[in-house]
Amino acid sequence: MNRQYGRPAGQPGTGSGRLVWRFLAAAATLAAATPAPSATPGGIGTGTFGLSTAPDSQGRAAPYFNLTVAAGHSTLATVLVSNLGSKTEKLKIGRSIGITATNGGSAYSLAPGRCSGPGCWVTGLPRLVTLSAHSREMLTFKVSVPARTARGQYLGGIAAESAAKPGSRIVGSNGKAKARAIIVEQVTVGVAVTVGQLSKLTTRLRIPGVLGAIEGPVVRLNIQLENTGQTFAKGTGKASCTAAHKQHTYTVLADTVLPHDHALIAVNAPGLPEGETLPCKIRINYGRNQTVRWAGLVTVPAPPSSHIAHTGHGAYSVVPNGGIPTWAIVLISIGVLILGGIGVLLFRLR
Repeated sequence: MNRQYGRPAGQPGTGSGRLVWRFLAAAATLAAATPAPSATPGGIGTGTFGLSTAPDSQGRAAPYFNLTVAAGHSTLATVLVSNLGSKTEKLKIGRSIGITATNGGSAYSLAPGRCSGPGCWVTGLPRLVTLSAHSREMLTFKVSVPARTARGQYLGGIAAESAAKPGSRIVGSNGKAKARAIIVEQVTVGVAVTVGQLSKLTTRLRIPGVLGAIEGPVVRLNIQLENTGQTFAKGTGKASCTAAHKQHTYTVLADTVLPHDHALIAVNAPGLPEGETLPCKIRINYGRNQTVRWAGLVTVPAPPSSHIAHTGHGAYSVVPNGGIPTWAIVLISIGVLILGGIGVLLFRLR
């Protein structure tokens, strides 16, 4: 999904983490391109290995690290690395940078080389860990917040992936053509850091605008949502538009947006007419009984007037959506017969 705007409540997300599959390369006649799904802050994993917070005295593990550290200070924490498979596993351990996913929600990007930001506050982890089958290991790491860091909430992460060189696999085919891809299995556990007293931090969302769009057969309202506050924020609300003197109302679910980031919140809006400009209102409730509102005109694009159709062997044409007129079909048929006749004649002349 293309990002039209940058990426609002409480935590960066909840629940156990899931495996992140990344297509690093594809080689064949066909190209294979599959985006990585957004990761959640937890990192239990669904493959042969996992990451999680260390369990407490009652055996309960939080879905992600939630630490409070003052600027210029540091703290220690422990991550649990597990090998769930039946053979020895060598894992690469790295750091991740927390980002806002395009349509809201927390996601992660690997911190390349010399990094900056909250992902680099995590230190003290080994680069490689070898675990025997069905075993686990506790790794202690340090989170150091640089001096003069502004008050607010920040998101980093710890990532693990197999150190073995992944092999390619077939991901699609079309006749004799096949697409192959190298798939990397990776899991991340979030490290959320609050700098300052949480109760004194500001939570604030802003809606700069709303865009109308058509995704396949569905009309959609894309709400531009900015987090101008200091905390992670998300919310729920309603979107309503009036068309032909009738009000259409839809539910808005805005997942987490990190501070000073933004998201494009997609709301399916069946029933809204295409090619018209409509008055709409947006209301999202979030934070400490807070509400952000927007009202204005939204233009829903008109459907395309033509499409590409297969009109012959290896031939494609742009045709109107109403179909190909009868006279055009007759002309195309005559043209195909003429070309076929010329081809036969040239062959015989040889």
